[in-house]
Amino acid sequence: MAEKWVQVWGQAHSALSHFYYPSCEKTYRTVISSAISGKKIRIELCNNPAKTPVEIGGITVAKCDENGIFINNEFKTVTVNSKESFVLGKNEMVISDPVDLDIKVDEYFCISIYVVNGKLCSGNLLNNVNLITVKGDYTKISHAENQPRVRDSVRKVASVVLGMGFHKPIPLINTVELLNEENASSIVMFGDSITQQGFWTNAFEKRIRENFKGRYAVINRSIMGNRILKDFSTRFPCPGLFGISGIKRYEKDILRFPDAEYIVFVLGTNDFLQYGTISAPKSEKPTPEEAFNAVKELADKAHKLGKKFIAMNVLHFGLAADSRPEKDALLLEYNRLLMENKDCFDMVYDQASLCIDKNKPNCSRKELLGRDKIHPNFEGGQIVANNFDLSIFE
Repeated sequence: MAEKWVQVWGQAHSALSHFYYPSCEKTYRTVISSAISGKKIRIELCNNPAKTPVEIGGITVAKCDENGIFINNEFKTVTVNSKESFVLGKNEMVISDPVDLDIKVDEYFCISIYVVNGKLCSGNLLNNVNLITVKGDYTKISHAENQPRVRDSVRKVASVVLGMGFHKPIPLINTVELLNEENASSIVMFGDSITQQGFWTNAFEKRIRENFKGRYAVINRSIMGNRILKDFSTRFPCPGLFGISGIKRYEKDILRFPDAEYIVFVLGTNDFLQYGTISAPKSEKPTPEEAFNAVKELADKAHKLGKKFIAMNVLHFGLAADSRPEKDALLLEYNRLLMENKDCFDMVYDQASLCIDKNKPNCSRKELLGRDKIHPNFEGGQIVANNFDLSIFE
């Protein structure tokens, strides 16, 4: 079979805001479990959005165990334009030179990046990898013991208080690709925090691995608070955390990757829930038709490139503190438009009906939701993942 570069891991960058890494002279080791195989690896680094350049002192890759300890103490040096150290400019994105690394399905590998100088303000809060941070240059040292920071304690408290999963931020890395010889491709998740925080996506990814071993990598390019139609509001206390609109980031995060065979679209919650709150002004109220037409246009763009587009409707949020009858009505109409126009998409997954409270048609079942009454809990995530019809991937 022909060789092609396939995403094995990736994320959608937004401003890390108060979760950023202000100090330097640290090594950031990201440990990844590979769903596909590959003979070579290359890494796309991103410093967008950012306020300052970042000085990189060195990067290595290595096969490792789940704790990030190198196998046989072996590693490979990664270069960018043949340089081991370089400056990643403000809002810059670069791709490393390819490196020989024989990765098999379900094996672990790690990427160790030594940052000499600069604030790390760009990345995402994902929990599908293990990030180890340690002071000093550990790029060529097998064992790196994670050193917690004060901000991690604050992040954990915020998660409990707000009922959300504020995971440890993953900086710098935008995409990791393997040179694959087995016709693998990627399934890219494009959503907000309900998708980003792994409530159902991690269980979905496990099912994909079990049913299509070595065939697909699931890439989570979701951003908490993200909307289809609008960028983050400047009134929100965490500037830039919610990212630019889905329609603006679609090309960068999805369409430019030839290996992205399937797009699972799960945006819409925040378009209808955020307006009139601390997150967005009332003037940013959308119509269901505007949101639906935007999603249809995104699906059309995907189809022109031979990609398949799976639309998921929005879970009912009637129990949430920011819910209002007007917002519930807008959501119901948006979901209706999706369900009545299934022919615009390759598949529409009706997760809303799956989780609905039959006695309260504007609400999801309370026992399936977390503390904020918006995000699924573990049980809710399992139900959404387990009822996803995988036959489309065959």
